[in-house]
Amino acid sequence: MKVLIFTTRQLCYNSGYYFAHRIGEEIEKLGIECEYCEIPENAIPSAGTQIAQPAIENAGKSVDEEAEKMLESYIGKEYLAILDFNSKLPRLVLDDESYYLDSIDAPFYNFILDHPLYHHSTLDCKLKNYYAFSIDENHCKYIQNFYPHIKAVYQVALGAENVISLENLQEKKKSILIMGTYRNPDIYMKQIYNMNKYAEKNMLVMLEKLENDNEMTVENALKCIINNSNIEKDSFPLILNKYYLVEMYYRNYYRKKMVDALVNTGFHIDIAGEWWESYDKINSPNVIWNKAVRFDKSYELIAGYRALADSSPFFKGGVHDRVYAGIANYTAVMTDYNDYRNRCLQDIVQMYGQECNYEEICQKIDMMMNNDTFYKEMTQKAYEEYMNNYTWKSVAKRIIKHFLSE
Repeated sequence: MKVLIFTTRQLCYNSGYYFAHRIGEEIEKLGIECEYCEIPENAIPSAGTQIAQPAIENAGKSVDEEAEKMLESYIGKEYLAILDFNSKLPRLVLDDESYYLDSIDAPFYNFILDHPLYHHSTLDCKLKNYYAFSIDENHCKYIQNFYPHIKAVYQVALGAENVISLENLQEKKKSILIMGTYRNPDIYMKQIYNMNKYAEKNMLVMLEKLENDNEMTVENALKCIINNSNIEKDSFPLILNKYYLVEMYYRNYYRKKMVDALVNTGFHIDIAGEWWESYDKINSPNVIWNKAVRFDKSYELIAGYRALADSSPFFKGGVHDRVYAGIANYTAVMTDYNDYRNRCLQDIVQMYGQECNYEEICQKIDMMMNNDTFYKEMTQKAYEEYMNNYTWKSVAKRIIKHFLSE
């Protein structure tokens, strides 16, 4: 039987399309045929025009006519599995008020690529044959706990592509690459202050707990606040969704803190991404800002640099895919520390503490940029780890194992 792979969101820099087709290619190499369906980004109403908007903002909006015809063509068909990434599909309902996905004879796998708090409206749908993947073990536990109708949740790390050979390492640019979209954290703090006093107080306490405990997750920060209350279990994910500003501020505050520390070291910094024109140090003499590239071109960009700096404090039990992209291409990677990454990535990346200590970061960057022996040993170990666990072939094998076991 075939695997049906949807793309209902393009995600950042068209990564959704890339993930769907790259995983599909490897699944087909394993002998299982894949069928693809790409739905235009705005054809299915999402939870809002911004990822963090509550689902109710777009309630009642209809599906685009062309997209509806595409979706109807799968009704009544049978597949080994259906796969989508941060999917919009679970919310679709037919005229008889049954879920659209229940009209297809196949288990549905929703691959959640960020915190599940942003996907409450789709995770909460009571599909008959619902499964989920996540790259973070804490996110898996969260989904299992608050969405018990989802039959199983599996942690699956994303993969990466090697596009550089050992012979070309001397061509790498001796600068630190930073990738991603810049969002000024002050914007989110202002929005927190504009909430009602009860919500504002709770969110500020959550941020304090996140700041004081490197292993604290946003959901556990909320649990600390409401632990002694009589709140219903069903209400918890709704409250966390409402308090999404905590997570948005947290990730963007610590990204800016890391970038500030790197800029202050004086090392050459190249930034690739959107909206960095509003970053207050973008005109520093050691900073070059370039517009973002499509996801399928990002590996070539990363491979061209000696070092890559990552900030992803929202994954306390997982690793951002750009880290794998770095280790796949002999690029020295520095990322933020947590216990999970220390277990998985020890000796193959550099890690810095949440406080972004200037001396610590300066010392680690100096080792990555100026100590050739250290650089070669670390990146070689990292590449071997990539080959063993983080190729797209490895990802496809893990996914197929779950498809075949249900």
